[in-house]
Amino acid sequence: MEKKIVTVVGATGIQGGSVIDVLLKDDKYHIRAITRNCETQSAKDLAAKGVEVVQATTNDVSSLTAAF
Repeated sequence: MEKKIVTVVGATGIQGGSVIDVLLKDDKYHIRAITRNCETQSAKDLAAKGVEVVQATTNDVSSLTAAF
């Protein structure tokens, strides 16, 4: 069965991180984390957990389009 992609905006923040923690418990999802900076320790920690981390910002439509 193909995994459903769930994209979380603000993934390195408190709310986004909490959403990702819950989703990681269910193997049905491929998690894509959107963050402004993929080089932060929080982003690297997500990647180490198997989360796809992509760079995008809410004020740059082209970056969001590419991320989604």
